[in-house]
Amino acid sequence: MAHFQSIHYIFDPEMPDGQKGLSVDDYVYLNPRQTSAELTSTVAEEIAHYLTTSGDITAQDTNEKRKQEQKARDLGSTLIVTLQDIIDCYKEHFTNVWECADYLEITRHSFEQAIKTYKKLYPSGIDYQNYRIIFAADGTIGVYEFCE
Repeated sequence: MAHFQSIHYIFDPEMPDGQKGLSVDDYVYLNPRQTSAELTSTVAEEIAHYLTTSGDITAQDTNEKRKQEQKARDLGSTLIVTLQDIIDCYKEHFTNVWECADYLEITRHSFEQAIKTYKKLYPSGIDYQNYRIIFAADGTIGVYEFCE
């Protein structure tokens, strides 16, 4: 949130239970009935909507609206799980999704969504810093440190 100071965040207790967040112009409305981990994911997705979405896409009744929603979800997931976060999880010797999600203080679903997004972006893997990161089709991650 600190990187997006032009956005105003409002906790709206009137939001329906099924809606976690809503981005309207420079305002992000947040449902306060979320865990901290859920809220982190919601804020990231709403920031992504702020950056990528044009118009009202709440109805999801056209392919274009669904594409915009998916684009925001993908970007949001990479905002909360960076390549450096994946390396940090590797350095901590984590071996499952739960450990990584807990460490990053996000939901398991958010971590899994980020891995799916990175798999789409880097189907053959990516070299980052001094590491090679491979995203397998089954949702697993391989992190390999380059020897110097």
